[in-house]
Amino acid sequence: MLQELVIKVPAPFLGTPDVGFSARYPAQSVPAPLRDVPFIIEGPRGPMRRLHGRLQLFREKRHLLPEATDEAYTWTDLVELSDEVFILAFRDESLNSEAEFESEAAYLANLVRPLIFPFLKDCVRIGRLALSDTIELTVLRNAHVMAELELRRPQIVGDNGSILLFDLKQD
Repeated sequence: MLQELVIKVPAPFLGTPDVGFSARYPAQSVPAPLRDVPFIIEGPRGPMRRLHGRLQLFREKRHLLPEATDEAYTWTDLVELSDEVFILAFRDESLNSEAEFESEAAYLANLVRPLIFPFLKDCVRIGRLALSDTIELTVLRNAHVMAELELRRPQIVGDNGSILLFDLKQD
């Protein structure tokens, strides 16, 4: 049985320290298909308004990244809970693969990798968003800190996006 985990990423976007997200991994049995993993994205109205259109593109991942056929996941529709809080979910599709070996390998990859990596990669690849050079994350179980990590952006995704969540003219 996998325990529920939460990964918090406080400021992944370049120049926008007040926009962050958390991913909540639900508890589940190991041989079962990976349940949807919700991502809760929070921040002030201005940057969130710019982020909204970028995250809506995630639903079109298959069409925007057709070469990524080995990535056995999609994203659910973006839901705007308020103008400062959005939610979308990582949806495992590894067991929908035709080849049994490929689906097992993809299932294991989806099960053990931190899903914040595909989210951040897709922020760049799909949303063209600029990520911070350093990305901090905290892993929590039952509200207790299990790990605190600081990663360099190139460890997650090679190229960076160019879209900022703030307007240079106003900030």
